[in-house]
Amino acid sequence: MKVSKADEKLIDLKELCSILLIKGIAGAKKWCEEVNIKIHTIGNKNVVHRFLVEIELDKQLINELKRKYPHKWDTLYQCYQENDKLGYLQHLAEDKINVGYSSVSRREKRSNLADKLENL
Repeated sequence: MKVSKADEKLIDLKELCSILLIKGIAGAKKWCEEVNIKIHTIGNKNVVHRFLVEIELDKQLINELKRKYPHKWDTLYQCYQENDKLGYLQHLAEDKINVGYSSVSRREKRSNLADKLENL
């Protein structure tokens, strides 16, 4: 049975570098230390659990969603998990629809003097 990369439980630090968009194994090791992910040595490779990396990256996203959308972050995160871009945008648009926009270009009543000057 052939296992695809997406199904692997462990990833080596080189792949972690590409996921984090950083150069060098030292940067990946430092990131793992900062977020308390244990690095395991299997054979001659340093590896980490893919699940823990994904959870840590999702934590950052969740914190940002909570900050920007405190009342619907969980729904937006669920859309992210299901790759439901349309649902995500629809949930964001609900706020804009429910706000009730008023016209910006209201014309204020002119003074009598302005009316007289216009009629000259």
